[in-house]
Amino acid sequence: MKKIFWTMCMLGTYMANAQVNDSIAPIDSTQQNKFTLDYGNAKTYKLKDIVVTGDTKYSKNQIIRYAGFAIGEDIELPGTKVNNAVKKLWRSNIFSDIDLYVYKIEGNEVTLELSLVSVPSLGEIKMNGVKKSQREDIIKQNKLNPGVKITQSLINTTNNKIKDYYTGKGFPNTTINVVREKVAGKDDEENIILNVDKGERVKIQNIVFEGNKNMPSSRLRKKGLKNTKRTSINIFKSSKMIPEKFQDDLKNLVEEYKSVGFRDAKVDSYEIKKINDKRLLVKIKVDEGRPYYLGNVTFSGNSVYTSDQLQRFFAYKTGDAYDAVGINKKISGSDKDDDISTQYMDRGYLFARAIPVEKSVKNDTIDLEIKIFEGTQASLNKVTINGNTEAHDHILYRELRTKPGDLFSKSDIKRTMMELASLGYLEPTQIVPDVQPNQENNTVDIEWKVAPKSSSQVELQGGYGAGTFIGTLGLTFGNFSIKNIFNRKAWKPVPMGDGQQLSLRAQAGSGYKNYSLSFVEPWIGGRKPTALSTSIYNSQYSYNDSYGEKAKLNILGASVGLTKLLTWPDDYFRLSNTISYQLYNFDNYSMSVGNLQYENGQSNNLNYTLGLTRNSAGPDPIFPQSGSEINLSFTTTFPYSAVNKKDYTGLSDVEKFKWLEYYKFKAKAYFYKELAGKLVLRAGGEFGVLGTYNRKIGTIPFERFYLGGTGLNQNRFDGREIIALRGYQDATNSGGQTGDLTPEGGGTIYNKYSLELRYPITMSQTAKIYALTFAEGGNIWNNTSEFKPFELKRSAGAGVRIYMPAFGLLGFDFGYGFDKGIGETQKSGWQTHFIIGQQF
Repeated sequence: MKKIFWTMCMLGTYMANAQVNDSIAPIDSTQQNKFTLDYGNAKTYKLKDIVVTGDTKYSKNQIIRYAGFAIGEDIELPGTKVNNAVKKLWRSNIFSDIDLYVYKIEGNEVTLELSLVSVPSLGEIKMNGVKKSQREDIIKQNKLNPGVKITQSLINTTNNKIKDYYTGKGFPNTTINVVREKVAGKDDEENIILNVDKGERVKIQNIVFEGNKNMPSSRLRKKGLKNTKRTSINIFKSSKMIPEKFQDDLKNLVEEYKSVGFRDAKVDSYEIKKINDKRLLVKIKVDEGRPYYLGNVTFSGNSVYTSDQLQRFFAYKTGDAYDAVGINKKISGSDKDDDISTQYMDRGYLFARAIPVEKSVKNDTIDLEIKIFEGTQASLNKVTINGNTEAHDHILYRELRTKPGDLFSKSDIKRTMMELASLGYLEPTQIVPDVQPNQENNTVDIEWKVAPKSSSQVELQGGYGAGTFIGTLGLTFGNFSIKNIFNRKAWKPVPMGDGQQLSLRAQAGSGYKNYSLSFVEPWIGGRKPTALSTSIYNSQYSYNDSYGEKAKLNILGASVGLTKLLTWPDDYFRLSNTISYQLYNFDNYSMSVGNLQYENGQSNNLNYTLGLTRNSAGPDPIFPQSGSEINLSFTTTFPYSAVNKKDYTGLSDVEKFKWLEYYKFKAKAYFYKELAGKLVLRAGGEFGVLGTYNRKIGTIPFERFYLGGTGLNQNRFDGREIIALRGYQDATNSGGQTGDLTPEGGGTIYNKYSLELRYPITMSQTAKIYALTFAEGGNIWNNTSEFKPFELKRSAGAGVRIYMPAFGLLGFDFGYGFDKGIGETQKSGWQTHFIIGQQF
């Protein structure tokens, strides 16, 4: 029997199996199995050869090189050389068993033997008791691809991850049986069969508390146990027992007590009791301790802000419950960035520290001293952008609110993140500021790490309503470069990189066509964020009248506008000025508004729009979690009737509306707020009114409002605006049809209110998906005298939105209308809305 010098098994343990003696006796080849080694006295030998035995497909020379041996070199026995060689072979993960023997010693020469057993490769993996979609997740998470080496570590890790996977889904008793079978004709390959038994889904029947005299159990379950819930009718609250999350919730319980003054509160014990195979009972015993209150609050070390100013930031006052959690947030860590530390950082004091010190505890009152260490203002040194491959560098640098020489500001960093995300050609979730402070010289380097996303978009927009389908096909290039349009080398596939936007769109439906071209330069001259926008379009609408004759309406329009970023009241505001012109040509086309006689002729619409917007919604424009969107606009035409001295009482309708005269006011405001976890509330409303300067002319038959449905195809046909109201039919072309909400010919005043809860399912670069529920109401009237802002057509429902960079926003909604449409005797009921490219 050969004497083992060094061996390693699959568990990674080493074992020496040589006899210990006082000396090493050289032996000849006839006595190779009778030698002994002295482990207390290493001896140097010349490596004569290495014999490789066992089951391995690798050559002798490959193994010798990988182990780090060289024939003819001097090695110590025992020594680190052979020890490291075995470790290196083991770390390769290609052997399941490694034994190193002294094969022969001849004088001062030694021959070693490496006995190896190769780790088999994975041929195919089969899973029983697992759904196809879950099977794909498990393979991806554990990297169980054909060819991977089947180590015991791989099997153990796979086992644990599958159990964790199902535990997270409410199956804590999952068992996995692993079967390995040889592949016929392939000695180094095995198939793995995973027999998964999920067992019963286990839910928490009830959660009871003991020792809670001052805090009701309902509050502890709601605010303390955020991830551990008992069974209820609320389908959005999971009642699974996930051990890691339960431990986090026990900490949350203590924090909840501390937030109301019980700073000594603790969880004494807990018990998870099995009621049956499907239900658990959780008992938690708490020790509340006594409540504490805030005494005197003093500040020291402050010179930048007065103590009164710091007290306003701090907000807590003498006599308040001693909220240890909230106090720490108000000092350094508020989600709203209204804490003391943020105030200092916004003034450049990056290295400032605020430390709360409990100065004295008298009975139940704690006096607090907040020590301020202000330090010196820090300025920005190097500011770089890394990862930009979509735009020319100066296009991104001009959006930065963090520039070399400026004082450090936390608010400027957050604002820069929003500005970069709004460009459209950077992935919002991948915009990361790497802040590198240097306290020695009071400077800060910032490296903006960004990741590009496609700024070109194929627009497929469509909606079915009023008996017809209206579809849109468009191309949008969000990072266009018009100056390189004649540079052939820049066409990849179109000239890109200057942050301009070029859009081409074509719409078509039954008797309807529309073609448009628009261009936006966000920085005129490249120095100031003043945007120039231009557009031109042509719309054609036709139908057969009741006599079978063709009726046509053709609209040719163009606009040019300037939008300037304001600095007051804050720099979220933008002021826009737009001049637009539309030429309407009628051919046997009836406007269908009252007794209007308008079938053949022309109308001209030259108007000016003043707009004021404030958009702080973000940080991701696809799924805003905070901020608001506010839009105000006032459109007016020249009051021709005041200067042309015409008697409009005797003029035909064609003459009255040859040059359109009107004003139009619109207001829209929506607010975003994160409620709990990732759940976001979107709330707001909108209002619009169309008026006239001259009652003898009356309100024009153009530019009217239509309410209902998806809200697709804005401003089509006669300049109308279609306002979405889910749960009701899409507004028809002519108005007044059964099921419509809009009076015949369109309305002149409308309002709408909306509440929407959104929850993200995935926010990856390839697709962003969120679910939503909504409740909204709105109405529309023929004239202002009928306006009743709270007489609403109500609806509610749920839906899904999917955003893919190449195609924009897709989605569908199921909405229930609680009220009747015009001409209806029953409620609108359930309506299905498919949305392609349109966002509510």
